[in-house]
Amino acid sequence: MNICYLDNAATTFPKPVAVRREMDRCMATYCGNPGRGSHRMALYASEAVYEARRKAVELFCAEDEEHVVLTMNATHALNLAIRGLIKKGDHVLISDLEHNSTLRPVMYLCAKGDVEYSIFKTKGDICENVKALIRKNTRAVICTHVSNITNICLPIEELGRMLYSMGILFIVDASQSAGSHKIDMRASRISALCTAGHKGLLGPQGTGLLMLSGEVKPEPLIYGGSGSDSRSPLMPESLPDRLEGGTLFTPGAAGLSQGMDYVLRVGEENIRKKESALIEKIRAHYENDVRIREYSEGEGAIWLFNIKGVSSQKTAQMLDSYGVCVRPGLHCAPLAHMTLGTPADGAVRVSAGPLTTDADADRFIYALDRVLSKI
Repeated sequence: MNICYLDNAATTFPKPVAVRREMDRCMATYCGNPGRGSHRMALYASEAVYEARRKAVELFCAEDEEHVVLTMNATHALNLAIRGLIKKGDHVLISDLEHNSTLRPVMYLCAKGDVEYSIFKTKGDICENVKALIRKNTRAVICTHVSNITNICLPIEELGRMLYSMGILFIVDASQSAGSHKIDMRASRISALCTAGHKGLLGPQGTGLLMLSGEVKPEPLIYGGSGSDSRSPLMPESLPDRLEGGTLFTPGAAGLSQGMDYVLRVGEENIRKKESALIEKIRAHYENDVRIREYSEGEGAIWLFNIKGVSSQKTAQMLDSYGVCVRPGLHCAPLAHMTLGTPADGAVRVSAGPLTTDADADRFIYALDRVLSKI
């Protein structure tokens, strides 16, 4: 299929060959039920799942393997953290760049009358903006590390240390930064780190991670079989079983493990520089083009734009006719779009990934030039 894929902020493509091969090998040779038996197939599957946890510990300086919870995606991880740690009467803070995977769980708790929330601005001194909104009952700050529509990167290490000194939980959405930004959970005093497996970590869709500090233990979101303490009618107290009700996606864990291997081998800094350079090449080509309205800020893997007078959907459709895949609209982040001041129908997002090439950037420029010439 001859395509130019620039929708990596949604899901990275292509994946490393090793990811696909290991998932196929798992399905063909060792896809037993992890943690549900002592026969060799169950043990092989358990080893694959453990390897995914071990690599997450290495990549994010997490507490230990027991504190790495495998999830379906970042939304699942954020719901586990938010709904499992925030209690009735609490107040929380979120940023003005949040994705719906953070905003909606918080709004759900607010709609029940259990929780209050405030939104802090990401312009200016972010730590001071947060500090100004903290109340006596502030339980947690929940925020993205890097936005999914602009390149703003929040100072999570500085924020985390400040919040830790105040006894406030710090829940971080690393969906857009995991794999391209170095994250040290311990140095940043992160209580719960949530991320997708299918984006910068190069795993398959249907995978995600929730990594917890040793100081928190969320209430379960899903209740059911855990493979341990089966006699009890309640979920186990021990992690990660407490939060992993039901059979795990073993082929997904195997693929995610190989994706994290790629990141560990290449290095987050090298990946980030490559992605940033490709987007800068595109952005610079249109820097003085009066037909283009740009919304994204800073260096990074994302360029957000519109052709003046043309809907984002129409622009994306026209680019698709040249085999170029980008995403129009609000990107499940209406709060962030409001902050950036995009139109009601949003904007066009161009996003590079670890395996995006210079040829992809050239092809996008060719396609957008053709689209502009027709308008």
